[in-house]
Amino acid sequence: MVEHPTDEVVTVRAEVRAPRAEDGWRPRPRGVDTELARRRLDGAITGFVDDPRSAVHEADALASEVADALVAEIESRRAALRAAWDEGADTETLRLALLSYRAFVRNLVGDAR
Repeated sequence: MVEHPTDEVVTVRAEVRAPRAEDGWRPRPRGVDTELARRRLDGAITGFVDDPRSAVHEADALASEVADALVAEIESRRAALRAAWDEGADTETLRLALLSYRAFVRNLVGDAR
């Protein structure tokens, strides 16, 4: 097998390649146990009758945790997208990156076509 100087770069790029636009990524809170979050919210709702202020405080704390986790997931996705094209990308790589960015933005604004 003949090795070309660019073979190593292609291999490295494949390892950090951005997820493809069609991979079905949707923003999800990173590291959040969704079942536990649902139970906590249900507990806050059912606890409202006995202690409204505490129930709303719990719902606020949960919303803050989920929002922070969601932002972490979005930033992670952005970093993965950028890693695929940031340095020395060819036109095809840039085209694929643009398609992935289109899917990313559409998912964030609720326009996933």
